[in-house]
Amino acid sequence: MKPRKKGQQYEISYRCPGYSKPFYERFSSYEEANLRIAQIEYEKSLGVFQPPKPVPIPIRATRQKYITVGELMDEYVQVYGLNHWGDSFLSCSKHRIEHYIKPYLGNVAVKDLTTHDLDLFYDSLQDKPAVILKGHKKTDATVSLSVIEKTHALLRSALNQAVKWEYISSNPAERVTLPKYRPAERDVWSASEAQYALDCCSDPVLHTAMLLALGCSMRIGEILGLTWNCVDFSDESIHDGTAHVFVNKELKRCQKDSLEALAHRGRSQVIFTFPEWKQTDSTTSLVLKSPKTESSVRKVYLPRTVALALREVKSTQDALKLLIGDEYADYGLVIAHEDGRPYEERQIAALLRKLIAENDLRPVVFHSLRHCSASLKLQIGGGNIKAVQGDTGHAQARMVTDLYAHTHNEDRRRLAQKVDEDFFQKRPSEAKKAVAHEADLAYQLLQDNPDIAKLIIATLQKKSS
Repeated sequence: MKPRKKGQQYEISYRCPGYSKPFYERFSSYEEANLRIAQIEYEKSLGVFQPPKPVPIPIRATRQKYITVGELMDEYVQVYGLNHWGDSFLSCSKHRIEHYIKPYLGNVAVKDLTTHDLDLFYDSLQDKPAVILKGHKKTDATVSLSVIEKTHALLRSALNQAVKWEYISSNPAERVTLPKYRPAERDVWSASEAQYALDCCSDPVLHTAMLLALGCSMRIGEILGLTWNCVDFSDESIHDGTAHVFVNKELKRCQKDSLEALAHRGRSQVIFTFPEWKQTDSTTSLVLKSPKTESSVRKVYLPRTVALALREVKSTQDALKLLIGDEYADYGLVIAHEDGRPYEERQIAALLRKLIAENDLRPVVFHSLRHCSASLKLQIGGGNIKAVQGDTGHAQARMVTDLYAHTHNEDRRRLAQKVDEDFFQKRPSEAKKAVAHEADLAYQLLQDNPDIAKLIIATLQKKSS
């Protein structure tokens, strides 16, 4: 073992038992290298030699200078995302990073990224083909303005972290000019349309789901994840109006890698994972998990009609269990297939589309029923926003008024009628106008003749005494 010159330093190499690769060390002088060789040989002769512990490489200054956007996004997800995001946002963010950010900006150094670069990037995205995920229908659509806006929000947040980590001094995403985007307003049924849809619905599963969405303002995942042990429809509770459902979980299909990453960080919200019925390997799992926010855990009181409908559903399920026996997969779900297996959101959406097509209804998505429910409760409840917020499970009351309070032409027609009745029709009649005019003339006469006014006042004082 002899020192070898490596540039301005001297390098030694040696092997240790149990390690397949040799160790290398460098020194600033030939004497220091020889001294280290002597130390190694002496410790080996005593049988106490230990290979050196790896010294952390001082890469901070180097990374500040050379880290790329792609490397920043990976670090951002690992250090920030896994500690703050849920599985859905984690999966969506990773999708946007891999398919929209990295292919175009991944190799750009963060320190060289400018606002102009981002302006050009967002402008060019409008002409790029949208990435179609596995299992979705292929289209010729380009990247939507909604995706561009969400991609920008993700990139801006990551660059804010880069500022905090002192990779850059300012965030170039704060000053960009995004393509103008105006989100489309969600179509929502009026109360009469929702009533007509319920009357037309002959599918018992869809009918039950619609009752829970309209009567309890529940999300589709909360409806599909509702279990019988969270439902109270006893005779006593129905009689006194306290029949209710307790919302404490939702059914959802999630990306396995996102679930595993969150579980590794101790942030898993999965309560139960359903078995896989497909023969092929899937990248997703169907799970029961905690709701999206703490405020989503709530008690919702059942309208009598909904409570009685749920009681009928329970009776039907119990009869099926007796008929099928051990073949029934009993997960305790309120919304379930004939064999007990869970329904998924896409299946309910397909049933709703079929109902709309067969009955010439205005096209809406299932989540629109939750909007319809909130609007209906605001109208019937006299605008009690806090009560409606308790049913919808929102953390902030303004979400109810900003997103879920919809007005319809029928409501506006009634409003115009009420304005006419309470304002215009209550104006003084012609007779009242005449009396008022005479009173004005009398007052003016008294003003012009103060002696007469004094005489009238004196006479009134005598009568009162």
